[in-house]
Order: sequence, then C-alpha cells, then structure tokens
Amino acid sequence: MELDLSERTWTLVGWEPFTWDWLASSGQDLTSPTADFRKHQCTPEIPAQIPGSVQDDLLRAGLIPDWNVGLNALLCEWVEHRHWEYRCELEVPTDWADKRFILRAEGLDYAGYILVDGKVVASFEGMLMPHEFDLTASIQPGKRQRLSILFTEAPHEQGQIGYTSRSRFFKARYAYGWDWCPRMVPLGIWDKLTLMAVGATRLHGCLPYARYDVARGQGHLSLRLDVEVPEPRSLFCRVRLKDDERLLREEVLPCAFGPGRSETQLALSQPFAVEPWWPNGLGSRKLYSLGVQLEASSGEVLDSWQGRIGFKQVRWLPCEGAPANAEPWICEVNGKPVFLQGVNWVPPRMAYGSVTREMYAERLKLYADMGLNILRVWGGAILEKEVFYDLCDELGLMVWQEFPLSSSGVENTPPSDPQAIAKLAEIAASYIWRRGGHVAHLLWCGGNELTWRDARLTPVDETHPAIATLAAVSARLSPDKRFLSTSPSGPSFGFDPAQAGKGLHHDTHGPWENRGSFEQWKAHWDQHDALFVSEVGMPSASPVEILRRYSGGMELWPPSIDNPFWRYRSPWWIQWDYLAERYGFDANREELERYVAVSQEEQARHLAYMAASCKRRFPRCGGVILWMGHDIYPCSSNTAIVDFDGKPKPAVAALKAVFRAPDA
Repeated sequence: MELDLSERTWTLVGWEPFTWDWLASSGQDLTSPTADFRKHQCTPEIPAQIPGSVQDDLLRAGLIPDWNVGLNALLCEWVEHRHWEYRCELEVPTDWADKRFILRAEGLDYAGYILVDGKVVASFEGMLMPHEFDLTASIQPGKRQRLSILFTEAPHEQGQIGYTSRSRFFKARYAYGWDWCPRMVPLGIWDKLTLMAVGATRLHGCLPYARYDVARGQGHLSLRLDVEVPEPRSLFCRVRLKDDERLLREEVLPCAFGPGRSETQLALSQPFAVEPWWPNGLGSRKLYSLGVQLEASSGEVLDSWQGRIGFKQVRWLPCEGAPANAEPWICEVNGKPVFLQGVNWVPPRMAYGSVTREMYAERLKLYADMGLNILRVWGGAILEKEVFYDLCDELGLMVWQEFPLSSSGVENTPPSDPQAIAKLAEIAASYIWRRGGHVAHLLWCGGNELTWRDARLTPVDETHPAIATLAAVSARLSPDKRFLSTSPSGPSFGFDPAQAGKGLHHDTHGPWENRGSFEQWKAHWDQHDALFVSEVGMPSASPVEILRRYSGGMELWPPSIDNPFWRYRSPWWIQWDYLAERYGFDANREELERYVAVSQEEQARHLAYMAASCKRRFPRCGGVILWMGHDIYPCSSNTAIVDFDGKPKPAVAALKAVFRAPDA
C-alpha cells in the first residue's frame, strides 16, 4: 500500500537560513495558522509541483525571471543560498494502523530535514540516491497532519573548472556552470515521492539478470533480491514471467534469510524459449513482464516487485587490427557485430526535476529515427530517471551509464580518500540496483574524462583506488555487464596525427570544432585510427527564432565574444572569428539569418563526414558517439544537434543519411 504524494497539494515557502529552526527551538509552533513568520521568510507561501524544483515554482509564481532569457540566470543565483520548505497536508488511512509508515524519496536535492507537524523527525543529504524515512512514530492514522520537506542551502560544488579529487557532494556539476549552460543550481524534490505502508518483511529491491542463448533461442533468468526480515525466516519467492497476458513461466523458489537486511540470488531451474531484444534498427524490442512475490509458507504475500525485462546476449570483441593490450570495442549483440552510433545525453532541462515524459519521448524518438543505437549518459549529470530507461527499452537505445565523476580542467583525477570512495561505492550500488535490470542498459563507466596528473592527460585505469572500487561494485552486482574505467580510455586522451599507426588510440575524445579548412577536417579523419570515439563534436548557432525569443531585448549582432549576449550564454562555442573570415560577415552589416544558416551547414557537413569516416572503418572502429545530443539551455551556439525546443538542426538529417545507410 502506498500514496503517491505528487498527487497531493503542495506549497513552498522560503526561509532565511535556519530561522525556522531558531523559531521551533524557541517553542514556536511552525504549523500555527495564526503565527506570523513573514519577517523571517524570503517569499510568501506559493503553490508547488513535485517532482520539480524550487526554481520552477518560483518562476511560476513570478518571483524570479526566466533563467533562459538574456542574462537572467545571474538574477536567480540567490535561490541556492536560502532554505526552502515544501509543505503538504495528509491523512493516513485508518486501515494502515498495523503497518510501518515509510516515506520514500527517489530524488531529494540536496540536503535538509523531514518535519511532521513542525517537528524535525529526520535529516537527509545527497541527490543521487533514494532516501527512506520511518515516520511510524510521528504519523497517526486518521489524523490530518502536515508533512514538510525542508531543503538547506545548496552545497558549494565545483562547476566545469576545478579539481576532481576534491569531489565530495556528487551533485550534478553542470548546474554550477559548464561550457553549454550558465550556473543555475536546482533544489527540491526532483523525482518520485511516496508514503508506503509496509510490514515487518520487505523486498527492498529486485535485480534481474536476463540472458539470451543465441544458439538455442532460449532465455536464462536469475534474480538478486534485497530482503529485510525481523528474525531468521524461510520464505518462498514466486516468479512469474508473462508475454503480455500469456503466462510464460512460473516457479516458486525456496529462500532463507537471517535477521535484518541481506541479499540472496536465485535462478529459474530451466531455460525457456523467448524472443530476443534487439538494438534499434536490427529487430524487435521484445519485452516481458516480470512479477516477483515474497510469500510465507501459508501463501500470504509479504511484499512484491514488478518490472519489465528483455533478453539479449552481448559480447565485446577486439577491433580488427587492434593492439593486444586494447579494450574490445566491437559490440556483438545476439551474435551480430553492431557499429555503435549515438549521442552523449544530458537532461533536457537544467532543472531535471521538471523534465516530463513527453520531453524524454520527443528527444528519444528523434534519436531512434536517426538510426542511433546508443546513448552515453554523461558523468557530470544524473542517474537518468526510470522513465528514460523505460523508453530506451522500448526504442532499442542502449545506455552507457556513467557514475558521478567528471573532469575539472585544473585536475581530473578521482578522489582517493576512503570517505569519498565509500560514498561513491554506495552511489554506484544504488545505480545498479535501480537501473541495472533494464535490457537497454549496456555498460557502466567510472566517469567522464578522468585522467592521471600528467602532461599527456592519460586516462585513469583500475589501479586508481576509486576506479578499482567502482569496478568491484560493478563486478559484484552487475557481473553480466562491462565496466569501463573512464571515457576516453587507453593510452591517449585524443587522436594525435603524429602518433597514428602506433596502436595508441583506443577510445578517444575530440575534436569539438574546426578552425581550419574543411579539407583539413577531412584529412584529420582520413588518417584517424581510434578504435572508438566516445566524444566528437562541431558547434552551430541556435535557430534565429530561439535566439530572438530568449534574447531579453539584447542585441544579437554581431555574434562575437564582444557581444554580452553571446559571451555570457556560450563563450566556448562562438564561431565568429573564423566564419566571418571564411564567409565575409561584417560586424557592421547585420546578417543573422545567413550566419545561422552557414553555422548550421558547417556543423552538418563536418559531422556527416566524420561519422561516415568512422563507420567506413568498421570493424577497425567500433563506433562513434557525438557530443552532444540536445541543448539543455537555449545557447546562442553549442555543439548540440537538437535545439532547446527539441527540434533537429540540419546536422540530424545529414547524420541520419550516414547512420541509416545500408551496411556495405
């Protein structure tokens, strides 16, 4: 039994830091309808939506400007320096009286307190793991009570430039400013929130391992269960696998547990005939319904889990001509070698809690239509939501999920202290338990652009203690999946033409622009010998309509570093210097439409040539992943091939022609 708390009426009020705590500790009732706390509050009480963010609620109430417009993001930075209280009234049904009451939050950003009727009953910290709070002692069935979730100030995390070894908070770092977005640090309830009535025995998690045997056309299924029992107990696990409404397999498996919380692994006794799940473009994406019940010897159902699974077989094979020490970069799915073609994925909006299913579906369907088969969920962002993985299962888009580490410019080496590594291990285990059972999931990765402290930016490997720990967690919980130390990986960060033919380019990153001629770009890719390219890009301007809509009245011409609009919104990807020289643009002669068209055409032809060059080399090259898919912010210019509205730039059509071309 559970209540979906997103269906309740919520309000939000802002506090000057800790004034609410001071008032409560001095004996004042924070829930009193007659008390006047306005002099301690920085906003009135306003309607709120969950999941979402504090910033979205303030925007709807007219208390902050739209951060997507002009330089407005600068005017919103005060929000991260206040405390924010989400409130709702709830009444627990009286027939829950014999249960424990657990508040489960899939995403709280970032730290704060749980209050019931104005009293602190729990605290929390961390946005990338779910939180559970036992409210049994505070909730009275049949009584109307106030539940508050109060967020303190955002942690002082690093943005794009800093020191990876100092990472401690593991909050989405792009929100603190990256080359493709300004600083806008979300706070609030960003994922599902439920109040559950549970018994003494709980099934906390179920991690299915579904494998397809190509030779026999059969599926193998085993399960890892995370179970809590109050005392040693023998139970039964009923497993039902359905194809739509048709029961495909049912088994009842005995299992025993000691007191407390523990894990066990069970397997169905025999393989069975199934249809395989195929990546996009290669076949159907067959999915099956899986139900798991914990039962007492009497047949009483104590707890249950529901999900969808698919069956696939993955092998990683060496590229043709690869050096002996190279990672394997040919992905074979169900016996067929697959050229991996995809984009790097970030949330569609800076405030990730406000991303709707429709936003996910629009972008994912566009990528599937392009012929893509892989998405790299970048390590500077989040563990993507369940709905993202569900859609990827349906669309055949395989997922490369990174753990929450990213480069920092000054220094890119992961933290080495035991406390940070222990936190990373806990987060990684949570990632695997929550998303590892999805058939679309392909591999785990330690993080983005993690390197040793050397002049060559050599990618780290499993000799680093943090990476070794993440590898060990993956091996224990996800032994059927590949673990990759970082991206890029191997001896070299990027491709160096002077080192071509020496076996030094395994998985590489870059380049992300071309300030030379198109002939130079072609020559670069004609001699490229990397086994895999997990980041490569080319910038282009946003459509004219988006530029004008979000200009805030600022001048749009010239599109140069001297223009405050362009300098603030995307200074890394301004193309003015070389496009003006190449195409005769003049700062004193406004030609915005032509500039945008030229910029987008440059992106399209550069990326199409690069992608075709990589694909021609298959199986000497295993794939290419573009940086990046879509804009998270209406950048004036960026490497995205899909704009802020979710609409394709011309590069999408050019790449589709490459990615959907028949195999040679």
